[in-house]
Amino acid sequence: MRFFLFSLARELHMTVRQLTSNLDSYELQEWSIFFKVAADKTKPLTSDDLKDQLKSAFSGAKAKAKRMPARVRR
Repeated sequence: MRFFLFSLARELHMTVRQLTSNLDSYELQEWSIFFKVAADKTKPLTSDDLKDQLKSAFSGAKAKAKRMPARVRR
């Protein structure tokens, strides 16, 4: 994860501290998925591919948030 943070910070012309202060965990996860999909040379990147990856990644997070008591959620 730390390597990814440095790579993304370099890509966005930010320090890692600036990056982690300005992006929440969901956006960092989206960036991670974007780079994984974009790095796959065997399959062209389409919006449907990215949408499927994001849906898959966040399906567990949404279910977990629903199970959390309301006072714990942000």
